[in-house]
Amino acid sequence: MKHSNANSQKNTLFLQIFGFSSLLHIALNTIFTFNAAVYAPVFGLFVYVTLWLLKRRFGVTALRFLLLYAMNIYMFILNIESLSAVTLVYFSLPLLTAALLSEFRPMAMLSIATLLEVLILVFFFGQLERMPSQQYNHLSIFTFLIIVLLFTFSHTFYFSRLWQQLQERNKSMEEALISREGYLQLFFETAKDAMAVFDKENRVITINPAFEKLYGWSAEDSFGTKIKPYPKEKEEVAELQALELLKGKSFTLLDTVDMKKDGTKFHAQITLSPILDRNQEVIATSVISRDISYQKESEQLLLQSEKLKLAGEIAAGVAHEIRNPMTVISGFMQIMQQDPEHPYPQYTQLIHSELERINLIISEFLVLAKPQAPVVRNFSLRKLIGNLTLLFSSEFNLKGIVFKEEWTGEEDYTLSGEEHSLKQVFINLFKNSAEAIHSQGTISLAISTADCKTVSIKISDSGIGMSPESLSRIFEPFYTTKENGTGLGLLISQKIIQDHGGSIKLSSKAGKGTTAEVLLPKI
Repeated sequence: MKHSNANSQKNTLFLQIFGFSSLLHIALNTIFTFNAAVYAPVFGLFVYVTLWLLKRRFGVTALRFLLLYAMNIYMFILNIESLSAVTLVYFSLPLLTAALLSEFRPMAMLSIATLLEVLILVFFFGQLERMPSQQYNHLSIFTFLIIVLLFTFSHTFYFSRLWQQLQERNKSMEEALISREGYLQLFFETAKDAMAVFDKENRVITINPAFEKLYGWSAEDSFGTKIKPYPKEKEEVAELQALELLKGKSFTLLDTVDMKKDGTKFHAQITLSPILDRNQEVIATSVISRDISYQKESEQLLLQSEKLKLAGEIAAGVAHEIRNPMTVISGFMQIMQQDPEHPYPQYTQLIHSELERINLIISEFLVLAKPQAPVVRNFSLRKLIGNLTLLFSSEFNLKGIVFKEEWTGEEDYTLSGEEHSLKQVFINLFKNSAEAIHSQGTISLAISTADCKTVSIKISDSGIGMSPESLSRIFEPFYTTKENGTGLGLLISQKIIQDHGGSIKLSSKAGKGTTAEVLLPKI
């Protein structure tokens, strides 16, 4: 119940008691002829009717003041008409009413007015010198007790129910508040997104278990400390965002790179928000974060798939059209080479070799087009690797390359798929490793069981390696680090491996070599 509504009901209650007391006084005058007060009850009844009719026009406070002062004037008139000094105690009724209404200022003003009125009655009207009958005194005391009991019991009975309702409502609100805080705490503790709250000095107030798991800082160790869940290159941006948060600005669903306690970087999506008090002042800040590395990887795979699709569409559309004029050019080159007297044999020979190179590029390019139905069969991985090592053995010997082969887990693995296509993949990988070693070096082949359904084939070399930029672009169409490369070998190899339900991953450091790992399902 609102405070103003309770005060209004209190005014109504005491106004009704005031009117009832005036009627009671008139009734007592009718029954007991020795009761001399006449004007006081008439005044009281007039005031009651007036205030009751006009109470909606007065405010709660104004009506209360008028009621209290009307009661005081009533008591003053009563004591002027009274035959006994006993009626002076009636001045306590307005003060009692003010106390029940919890009004200090009217009580103070009424106390001063009452003191002055009593002095006037004593010194100017001789109130203490009057000698009434015992019946009058008894009636006055009895009536005073009845009115006091009426005031107190009516107030207690009427407002005890209101107070009980108020307590029940407060209890319900308290339970709701506790329940809401419990739900909020439960949400904070069980949320899958990482959450943290910082004070205005950027010190940790609290973090949830998801934050501990994602970033590596524990709530107990980080409380009251400053942590930096971002790499050094993001520090300036983070500080600017913190200043904006203190001004009340929010940042929603920002894609960024964050850093764990151990220094590991990962892609994150964060929401930064200020926490405001009732005066809309910033008292703390919060961050909600989630790891979106898997999403970025999916985007990269989708982008790569789109590139493969685009390359395939281009291949299907233009490869044959390029070969047609090439066939004509190649034919004329052969005719010119058959003539022993033509003046530029070295040029025609160079043109012919370049035409063959173009034809090789087109042949690789056509692999990206819509393939024919593959001939799937089971074959031995050891046999396939044996044929490849035999094929490259002479090249390795010429370049002084030491080849190491290691099998762990099983003596052989049975694979299912297009054997010639997979053979082309490993030819590309061996060829890349050999070309990365200019003179003397090592190529290692490690074959092992990755899990119960997958075999791992790792080809590592001690060659020149690649920069991080080159490594990130190695599967892009036509991107190559070799002088005479087509930029299609690894792209085609990736497509073949994916068609066989596997995957390929490259790791490399400039000057320290490269490792290619192929994962394929085994039978």
